[in-house]
Formats: sequence, structure tokens, C-alpha cells
Amino acid sequence: MNLRRCARSMGLTSNPLRRRLDKVVATLVLGLVLFAIFGVPVVAVVVGETSYNAASRAAAAAAATRHPVNATVLKPPIADAVGTAPDVKPQHYSAEVRWTGADGTPHFATAAVAPSADVGSAVQLWVDTSDRLSAPPLSERQIRGAATMSAFGALVSGEVLCIVLVTCVRAVGEALASRSWGREWEVVGPKWTRRQQF
Repeated sequence: MNLRRCARSMGLTSNPLRRRLDKVVATLVLGLVLFAIFGVPVVAVVVGETSYNAASRAAAAAAATRHPVNATVLKPPIADAVGTAPDVKPQHYSAEVRWTGADGTPHFATAAVAPSADVGSAVQLWVDTSDRLSAPPLSERQIRGAATMSAFGALVSGEVLCIVLVTCVRAVGEALASRSWGREWEVVGPKWTRRQQF
């Protein structure tokens, strides 16, 4: 299909039967299609970069206020949630652990551990400046994964939105055009019918 036929199919060429409304609808549809092709990917990249930068700053702030400690497992690990089905295995285990704070004070808590952790073995935990258990800062891999998911979500959402808008614009345009044709036929129809009778 050459450019002229493509333009004609989108309603961008001159035609005595084509109304101003048809040209407006065609222009809006073309704009939405171009935005879906070029604009949405750019927006998705910007969303991904923004998400990456925000997560990186949050990870850096977390790393500045948290630090790892070596804790000792005091009791055997227990499954946090036992599946109701016999073939479903629990995914998370926790056990009572002990570690020494920066001031030499011993601390006790229940923390997530590997199911194979033995009593007396050492596990690495993250604590804040008050020696309370805390989540570790996000790794570079986690940050990139979250940014990628954000960008992909923005891409899919943008494309779906463009499809919905194109569908709505065309539906509204067709409804308005049909109403306009109906009003004009109310005027022309009787004259045309009378002429055909002669």
C-alpha cells in the first residue's frame, strides 16, 4: 500500500463526501496511532528511569541507616504458613535468633531463616541504628527488576489506553456522522422521493 492509499484510507485526502468531522476523527486517530508507536515507548522509558532513580535513592538511604549483623539460631526453623494441601510446601521459615548490638547488648528476635538452618549456626540479618530487625537495602538487581516492571507496565497501559481512545474516537465520530446524515436525509429524502415518482 503506497502513501496515497494509506492517507486515503485514514481520511486525510480531499473528498467531496468527506465532512470536516471525518477529517477531525482521522487526524485524532492518526495522532493516537503515532503516539502509540513513538510516544508511549518514550513515556515507558522515562517511567523506568524515574523508578530506577527513586529506588536507588531509597536503597542508598537504607544502606546509610542499616547494617548487617551475624546472629545465632537458637531454635529450629518453623514454617510461617503451613499449606492446607499435602503437596504444597511452605515457602517461609523463621526461628528465634540472638545477636549482639553495637553497645554489646544481646538482642533476641524471631527472624526469617533458611529451612536448613541448624541450631547454633550463624545467619546474617540487617538491623537499623537502634539494633532492630530491618529489611536489607534493595540490591542493584532488584532495583533494575522493579524499574523494568514499571517501564513494562507503563508501556502496556499506554498502548491499551491508545487502543481504547482510538475505538472511542471512531465510535463517537461514526455516531455523530450518522446523526448528521439522518438530519440531512430528513430534508433531502422527501425531495428525492418526489423526484423519483416523475
